[in-house]
Amino acid sequence: MSTIFITGTSKGLGKGFAEYFLQEDHQVLGFSRSENTELIASPNFKHHSIDLENLNAIEEVIEKALEGVETLDLVILNAGVLGEIQTMVNSAVSSMQNVMDVNLWSNKVILDTILKKGIAVKQVVGISSGASINGNKGWSGYSISKAAFNMMIKLYAAEHQDTHFTALAPGLIDTGMQDYLCGKVNHEEFPSIQRLQEARGTTAMPNGTEAGKLIAELIPKLLNTPNGSYQDVRKL
Repeated sequence: MSTIFITGTSKGLGKGFAEYFLQEDHQVLGFSRSENTELIASPNFKHHSIDLENLNAIEEVIEKALEGVETLDLVILNAGVLGEIQTMVNSAVSSMQNVMDVNLWSNKVILDTILKKGIAVKQVVGISSGASINGNKGWSGYSISKAAFNMMIKLYAAEHQDTHFTALAPGLIDTGMQDYLCGKVNHEEFPSIQRLQEARGTTAMPNGTEAGKLIAELIPKLLNTPNGSYQDVRKL
């Protein structure tokens, strides 16, 4: 039985990952602000409440959750926030800082806590985004945070070569984030959103459960890619 560490398990892709690994009879340590009643029904799932906006509280939560744990077969850094789709000049630094805290710095605290405990980690998959390299109008703080996240993964890989790291773009997924992107963002002002609106409700945009299974089955293949690299599920 492998031990899998996953953030953002209450819904969306994180919940899909947890469902898949539980079905495969692995032990899942799930981290999110709220519990998911379906997941906690499994004896192999342990939920730990965490607020990734509160950087000062993360280390204590992780420390307690990993008491007695010597090996993590897989760490999936999945939790993240989108922030507001807005032009750079109209994006407040304060809101962009919040996105950076959740999408970047919280993951640094998590990784540092795990690694300083001396836990053997076989593989780390950080959920990135095509937005980290596309530079499309309006993605502002989200794109910047994910681009920085890619580099952070690369740096950890250079320093911890016994662990395989990947920054992975998961493709289009129909989660709560799409409610905002497809429903409230003007695709005429921000043309890249139109592709999302057109894909929603089609096979091009699976739900969290479907995407979780699809991506989880690809994760072993990542071990054959350069350590610390950025990968896109659509190209694997």
